[in-house]
Order: sequence, then structure tokens, then C-alpha cells
Amino acid sequence: MKRFHKSIIFDFRLGILLTLLALLAVFFFGTHLERLEYGLYDLSSRFHVKSSAAPVAVIAIDEKSLANFGPWPWPRSYIAFMIDLLESYEAKVIGLDIMYSGKDLNHGLKEVLNIINTIENNPQYSRKNMSTIVLLAALKDAERRLDNDAILASSIASSKKVVLPFFFILGKSSADDSRNFPDYLGNNYLFPFSFDDSISARQIVTPITPFAKDSLAMGHVNVIADSDGTVRSEPLFINYNDRIFASFSLQLTLAYLNLDLHDIKFGKELTFGSKTIPMLRHNKMLITFKSDIPYYSFLDVINKKIPAEVFKDKIVIIAPSIPVFGAIQVTPTTFNVPAAKITANVIDNIISNDYILRPKWAPTLELMIIFFFGLYIAFVIPYLQVKISALLSVFLFAAWLSFSAYLLVTYGYWIKAVYPSCLLLFGYIIIVSKRYQFTIE
Repeated sequence: MKRFHKSIIFDFRLGILLTLLALLAVFFFGTHLERLEYGLYDLSSRFHVKSSAAPVAVIAIDEKSLANFGPWPWPRSYIAFMIDLLESYEAKVIGLDIMYSGKDLNHGLKEVLNIINTIENNPQYSRKNMSTIVLLAALKDAERRLDNDAILASSIASSKKVVLPFFFILGKSSADDSRNFPDYLGNNYLFPFSFDDSISARQIVTPITPFAKDSLAMGHVNVIADSDGTVRSEPLFINYNDRIFASFSLQLTLAYLNLDLHDIKFGKELTFGSKTIPMLRHNKMLITFKSDIPYYSFLDVINKKIPAEVFKDKIVIIAPSIPVFGAIQVTPTTFNVPAAKITANVIDNIISNDYILRPKWAPTLELMIIFFFGLYIAFVIPYLQVKISALLSVFLFAAWLSFSAYLLVTYGYWIKAVYPSCLLLFGYIIIVSKRYQFTIE
């Protein structure tokens, strides 16, 4: 009897100890259980998928388009033609998700310029006759038609509704860069608010000036996956040299709503106009992934197989869709996802006010369940028969996981269920193993 009494005391102390360890895991060692938590999150997310209803569409530079127009890179005039076409279709905002950080390497244009310079600078041609004048005119016309950068820059300037991407190399800046930002970049950042904890960057890659200076807006296209390589959130802002730059998705949405960065109000949530975006740490927004994002081949749009009404008054993103252009992402709902689809999902979430969020009461609920399971381990399991305690523990384990999944699937509330579940599972195993050892002795 005395040994049994000591065993009960030991079980009580063990239950308290396991509860404290679970609390320590929540606050200090959570990364070791992240993969389990993410697995449950991803499973629930697959049942949370809805159809997209937002006014957004993607024009994909896909394999069919490459087979028809030739390998990448294409002449930039092709993209200019698409912008002009979308302008005639009355698209409201055009997102060009292609990084043009250097000038076009057009060897034909270079040769034409060399011939023009030779004619204009050669003394032999100082007295220009009619033939020379006609030749120069023809060469300058060829120069104009071969200058793809000028053609695309003209389309961007004429449209006045093109949003361009830039890209950050992440990391802490090694030195203070106090250079003046060019005007076109200065219109696309804000100074950090007092409690800003945006991810930091040490270098920025921007479009060339002829494109950037006449763009409607610009935003970063950094896709940041979680530790397991899956993309679940959007970094709405990145901090570069004590300035915060909005994401490409956010800039497209603001432009669609006839707003800009200066209309944003910062707090625990991000607000602008009638929109409120719930945010996690580092100014990240959890993404609700949708099905049926409208997706059209570049070739089909150019060949006018897609009706103009499809793009009228919408956000239209021109972007690559195959791995040859860069990283293809993994999301909770599917594999091989082009970055443009992630952008379209973020836009859909904001416009539709449809988010996955961590409600304010989530940490409190999680702590309450940890304490509840701790008390159950310390005060209930030691007094129950093994079969009854097993059935009750399985019921509690399944009920808690089902409840947390139900909250995400039905309401978009993300509750971290793994920490309490691990406490219940390991606590039960240890207590029952100890009782079995006591019985054998």
C-alpha cells in the first residue's frame, strides 16, 4: 500500500513536470515540433480551399507559348504588345511579374548603331547626298523598331497602370547605405512604424530606370518558405536600409482599390480603406489558397482566343509558369506552384476579406488545454484502469485534434494543437509504463 501511495505521488509530480516541459517547448523549443504542427495545418488547409471570386487573372508564359514564340528570353516588344492589348481590353491593373534588371542584349540593334555612328562620324559622308540621307533614315527607323527596351518603356508609360517587381537579397546590411534612393523607388517605400519587425534585406535588385520611372507602383516578389520548404504566408513588408517596401501582391491590390502606401495604417493589423489584414510576426500574412484562379496561356491571349471581357476591370498578372524561369513553390494544398499563383491568392484574400488567422484567444486556449491535459495526467490517469484510461486518452487526443482542424477548416482559425497533443500522448505512455513497471515489481 505504501509503495502504491508513493507511485501515486510520483505520477502527480511527473504530470506536473511534463506540463512544465510542454510549456517550455511552447516558449523556447517550438521549432522542434514545427514540422508536426505544419503537417496538421496543411492537412486542414486542404479542406479549407474555396473557389476564387476576386477580380484577378494570370497570363502565363507557359510551354505552349515558348514552343510558338521561341525560347526565353523573348524580345521585350512581345511583352509590350501584351500590355498594349490588355490596355485595349480595359484591364484595371497590370502586374508584370518579370524581372528586367538589365538592358536588352540586342546584337542586331548594336550593329545598326555601329553603322549609324560610322556614317555620321566618317568624313567621307560629311557631305550627305540623297542616298546617304535615305540610308540613315532607314537605319534610324530600324533602330527604333529594334530597340525593345524603348518599345516596352513606351508601353509602360502609355498604360499608366503597370506594377513592376523588384527583388531583395535578404540579410542584415553590413553597413549603412545612406545613398539617395531614385525618385521612382522613393515612391514605393514607407519609413518603419515604431514596432516594425519586418524581415531585413541587405541588397535590392530593381528594374532598369526606363521601365521603373513610369510604372504605377513597384513591390517585392520575395517568396519566403517556412522551415520545411512550404509557402504558407506572404511577407507584406521587407525592411531595407530603415525603409519598408510592400510586396508586389499588396501593391497590386492597393492600385486596384485606387489607394497607395500612404493610405495604410499600421497596428497589430494592417488597415487601408475598408480592408483589415491580420498579421503574424515579421508582418506576414497567412494565405488562404483558392482553387480556380483564372489562368490563361500567353499564346491564347495574343491570338485573341480569350474574350476581352475576361480581363476588363481586373488585376491581370503577366508571369512565367514553368521551372525554367526560376523556383516553383510548394504550398499546403499542392506542389509545383508558380509564384504568380501565390501572388494571385494573396490578392484574392485581401479583396475577398478571406484569411487564415491566429485569433487573439488562440494562445490562451492552447495554454488552457496544456494545463487541462497536465491535470488529467497527474490526477486522472493514475486512478483509472488501463483500458479505461486508454479509451479516454484516445478520445481526448482525437477530440482536441479534430476540434483544432474544425476551427481552421470552417472559420480559418489556426490553433496550434501539437504541443498539448504531445503532452497527452507522452504523458499517458510514461504514466502507464510506470504503472506496468510497478505491477511487475
